[in-house]
Amino acid sequence: MAADPVPVSSKPAGAADQAKKAGEKAVMNVLSIKMAGAIRPYLDKAAPLLVMLSTAFGIAEPYVVMIWTYLQFFWEKLQPYHPEEMFPALAGFVLVFFGGNFFTLCAAVEAYRLVGFEDTKKAIAKLTASYKVAMAASKKDDELDEDGDGIADVKQIGKKDLVVRKLGVVAKAVDPELVADALTAINTGMMAVVATLRVKFAQCVTLGVTVGGIAHNIVSTHFEPVLLELTPADYKKWVGPTVKHGCKLAGVTLAWSLQMTISAFHSSSRGAQLFARGTLSYLVRRGYLKPSAIDETGKFFNAFIVLFGFLGFWSQFWSGFSLPFPLNILLLPVRFAEWGLRVLVFMLG
Repeated sequence: MAADPVPVSSKPAGAADQAKKAGEKAVMNVLSIKMAGAIRPYLDKAAPLLVMLSTAFGIAEPYVVMIWTYLQFFWEKLQPYHPEEMFPALAGFVLVFFGGNFFTLCAAVEAYRLVGFEDTKKAIAKLTASYKVAMAASKKDDELDEDGDGIADVKQIGKKDLVVRKLGVVAKAVDPELVADALTAINTGMMAVVATLRVKFAQCVTLGVTVGGIAHNIVSTHFEPVLLELTPADYKKWVGPTVKHGCKLAGVTLAWSLQMTISAFHSSSRGAQLFARGTLSYLVRRGYLKPSAIDETGKFFNAFIVLFGFLGFWSQFWSGFSLPFPLNILLLPVRFAEWGLRVLVFMLG
C-alpha cells in the first residue's frame, strides 16, 4: 500500500504579504540609493546656496510663526465685532473715496479674485498641510540615533550633509503631486494678474500713441517751424525728435489719466458694494434696519450702492485723485505696492 504524500508546507498569507512588502521596500531602497547617487553631484554643487537658504529659513521661521500666531489671536479677539464684515466695509470705504489712486493694484486684485482666488485658498491649505507633515518628519529625524551612541545623528554631521539629509526627509514625507497642484493653482492666478496688467498697459500705450500722433501732426505743422527759428543752429536737429516724443509722452500721460478715471469709477462701484454688505449687515444685526435691507437684489441695497458709489467717484474726481493727510501716511504700504506694480507694468510692456 502506497504511503500518503507528505503535504508541502506553505507560508501563511500574512507572511507572504510581509515578504512581498519587504521585497518592494528593498527595491525602493535600491532605487533611492541610485537616485541619491545621481543627484548627489548636483546637491554638492548647490550645497553653499542650500546652506544659505536653510540658514535664512531657520532665522525667519520663528518670526513667521510668531506673526501668524499673533494674527490668529488678534482675529479671535475681534470676533465679537464681526471682522468678516468690518474689514471688507473699511476696505470698501477706502475704495469708494480713494480707489483711483490704486487702479493698478485694484486691477490686479480683481483679476486674481476672478481667476485664482478660490484655487489659491485651497492651494495654501494644501501647502500648509504639507509643511506640517514635513516639519513632523524633520522633528522625528532629529531624534534618530541609528548608531546607538546616545547622540542624535543630526548632531554628528556637517551643515552641508545636514541640509542634504533634511531635503531627503522632506522629499520622502511630502506628496509631490499635491505640492505641484498647489503651485500650479497659485501660478495660474499670478499669470492672470500679469496678463491683465499687460492688457491695461497696452491699451494705455495704444491710445496714448494714437493721441500723440494726432497732436504731433498739429504741433509739427503750426509750432515746430517757430521752435526751429528760436533754436540755435547747433541744436536744431533735436527739435523734431523732441517734439515727436514729447507729443507721444503727453498722449500716454493723458491715456493714463483716463484709465485712472475709469478705474476710479470701477473702484467706487466695487467699494460701495463691499461697504454696503458690511455696514448694512451690522445695522440689521443691531435692529436698526429690516433684514430686507441686505437683499442684494432689493431696491434699497442697490440704491445705496448707486448713491454712495457716485458720491465717492465725484469726490475722487473733484479732488484730482489725491490722498489727504493722514491717509497718505497710513496707506504707505498700499502706495508702495501700487508703485511697484506700475514699475512692473512698464517693465512687462
